[in-house]
Amino acid sequence: METQTPVPDLIRLARTPADADAVLRMMETFCGLFNYPFDRPLRQMLIRQVLENPSFGSLWLIGPEEEPVGYAALTYGFAYEFGGKTALVDELFIEEGHRGGGKGRQVLQNLQKAADELGVSVIHLQTEKYNPRAKLLYESAGFVDQERSTLTWKKPD
Repeated sequence: METQTPVPDLIRLARTPADADAVLRMMETFCGLFNYPFDRPLRQMLIRQVLENPSFGSLWLIGPEEEPVGYAALTYGFAYEFGGKTALVDELFIEEGHRGGGKGRQVLQNLQKAADELGVSVIHLQTEKYNPRAKLLYESAGFVDQERSTLTWKKPD
């Protein structure tokens, strides 16, 4: 179930074409920071799919409605080990000038508070091994390193 309750002055669900444009702009910056591939048409399609199909996930804008300063992308899955529906913080981005003041931790804590409304039993996230600052942030919000490795298979093109 998708939450309809925005968190005042911090996060709100992306819903409109303007929201989608803001997320896309910030996704391009996010991908550039980590040298992730950025395919604009693909990202536009994926954003549209999430906005049209809340069972896939949710996009959250961070900061003021008129000029968001970040976004969080949740995707949903299912795991027997964790009791059913799960969420993955697939991407979390806050613009550089707005980092370091506790906003990231507040965003994560508000997503945790929304877990019941989202219908999720756990929230997962991943970070790059070379990003210890992010790992400290996540741990400060109650996330625990499961001491597991993520292995990925990708369908050949």
